[in-house]
Amino acid sequence: MALVGLALLTTVLLCVGVASARAAWGNPFELTKPGSLDYLGPQLAFSPQGAAAAAFQVADVDSPGSGQAYLVTRSAGGKVGTARAVAGANQVLSLAYDGPRLEVLLGSSAKNQDCCSATATAGVSASGVAGRAQTLVGGLAGATQGQLVTLAGGQMMAAVATERGVWVAQSARGDRFGAQHLVSDKGQEPVSMSAAGLGGQSSIVAWTAGRGVIGAIAPRGIDYATGSRRQAPHDAQLALIVPAGHRIDQVAVARSSTGATLAWVESWYDKKGTYHSRVEAADVAKKPSIRALSPDNRLASGLTLGNDPAGDQAAAWQSCTTSGACTVQAAGRPAKGAFGSAKTLGAIDSYQSPSLTLSPKGQVVIGWVRGGHPVASVGFGSPSVLSSTTFAADSTVAFGPKNVALAAWIQGTLNPSVVAAAYRSR
Repeated sequence: MALVGLALLTTVLLCVGVASARAAWGNPFELTKPGSLDYLGPQLAFSPQGAAAAAFQVADVDSPGSGQAYLVTRSAGGKVGTARAVAGANQVLSLAYDGPRLEVLLGSSAKNQDCCSATATAGVSASGVAGRAQTLVGGLAGATQGQLVTLAGGQMMAAVATERGVWVAQSARGDRFGAQHLVSDKGQEPVSMSAAGLGGQSSIVAWTAGRGVIGAIAPRGIDYATGSRRQAPHDAQLALIVPAGHRIDQVAVARSSTGATLAWVESWYDKKGTYHSRVEAADVAKKPSIRALSPDNRLASGLTLGNDPAGDQAAAWQSCTTSGACTVQAAGRPAKGAFGSAKTLGAIDSYQSPSLTLSPKGQVVIGWVRGGHPVASVGFGSPSVLSSTTFAADSTVAFGPKNVALAAWIQGTLNPSVVAAAYRSR
């Protein structure tokens, strides 16, 4: 009976009615007017009141350092504001709401250099105008990853990773961020980083890193550090290490019902020189129990992992054959259970990755691009086409309160714009 109950819970949580889901997506609408330059990397965030914000970058990809960060807001009633440039920012690395207030983690660089050499945070007013920024980390190098995590009690944690290490900083209620500190070990060159809230004012940041000249020694371990109300994550610990000859290409972390769960893409060559990769997951524990979520005879990448407040989880990734045929695969996990078998949701363009979000009640939405069309799956069901365009890229999804989700993507080539569609759960 317990197994039957678990199966029913999984079905209710992750497999909502697809017929109603298809009808629930609204018509696409523009978040910004078409332009003549390249539009890149849209991101979404929801406030607890139902307002939403989107961030993206406008750049000439042939001109280093030309990137300009933009923000646009959408009211809880659906009114879209005017997209505004964020002064002094090349890129928005992350955005999150602290109550009704939007916080953005910005990346900036010296003239004629691609982002980033410094990161900063800034509060954003209801009109979408960023306030005075506070520099968190300077002297960065290489590709920069950043993440803002909203905690209870008006606190927020920021994590930033480049080839020089992982830094974290935390704000106190009503105050600016405190001093940042390096949480990774000296000599580590992070390849992938992820952060999450663990409920209340607890947080976690996890990363995988190489060592040596430009990470010549491949990353085999996952490190993590946890934080509390009084301080940002500190005292790094080794969560796990993969066998010799294997490497970890990407890591993601999410809240579970009892702590935190890690998911990662692991790859290796066998004795015959055949390449393998698979997605694996394990709860953070002294002796983690590792579960493979995908087979190792395909090429896994673009991993994303999410959770709801109860600790229900879902993971999605791109899975390709050696000939380049790619699909989206996903797996769900109820708060008090284990990950189920992976489901194949449909084809995905080889140069794209899926995006995943969970509603406060555990409903899953996964978005991606298939044949240039933006598509989305609700509850692991058949994907719905969100727009007739065949020139979409970089799809992202986010779920907010009041049973509303958004999908956003870059649309067009010569005159691209940022386009979105809204979904309302029934």
